Amino acid sequence: MKEFLAARAVGFVSCDIDNDAGARRRFDALGLANVPAVAADGRTAPGVDLAQVAALLDLPFAGTAPLLPPQVLVERLRHALATAMRLTAQLPPAGLAARLPNRDRTCLGLANHIVEVAAGYLQVAAGEPFDANTSAAAPDRELAPLALERRCAEVLQALATALPPAPDTPVPAFFGTTTLHWVLERCAWHVAQHTRQLAMMLTRLGIAPERPLGEADLAGLPLPAAVWDAV
Repeated sequence: MKEFLAARAVGFVSCDIDNDAGARRRFDALGLANVPAVAADGRTAPGVDLAQVAALLDLPFAGTAPLLPPQVLVERLRHALATAMRLTAQLPPAGLAARLPNRDRTCLGLANHIVEVAAGYLQVAAGEPFDANTSAAAPDRELAPLALERRCAEVLQALATALPPAPDTPVPAFFGTTTLHWVLERCAWHVAQHTRQLAMMLTRLGIAPERPLGEADLAGLPLPAAVWDAV
């Protein structure tokens, strides 16, 4: 979303509601339920829907690149998830407890979040809405590495046997109605971006990431150029 605004020469202020109490108060006062979001003159739009962002800012919008086929997205999601668990296994105890740049989240917390993003797609594919809780993908409790590995194996197996979605299957979402194909793409790039961040954290700890995601794994996904917005 930031790159979308910057590319169109739209001035904006980025706010971190997790670490800025004033930003959190403004977020709540606007009645927003989830991030990312864009606010202008008291009006808001969900940042996950660039068409709504463009309409809010009175910008022309020709859409985004076509979504990859569902089966390709499922395989990308599975590969990124398996890569995330391989990178997590490389982290020593101190690395698992290391906090991410400018975030109140540890590497282990990020790994838990990654698994729940993928699990969230399965919930939506089974008929659940893509609501704010599913989008946030916060685990009920943070699993230790061995338990997280087992949880991840279950999700990977479920993804391997899940049928690819009919592209136009409607899904109620926290910002309106979308499609299961869109949810699948979002979950695939969401997991991929966080997996890039795990690789970044390993590098910062002086550990060479084992087989991180490469250009071919990311091609066709709407990812930002930067691995992290502030390091």
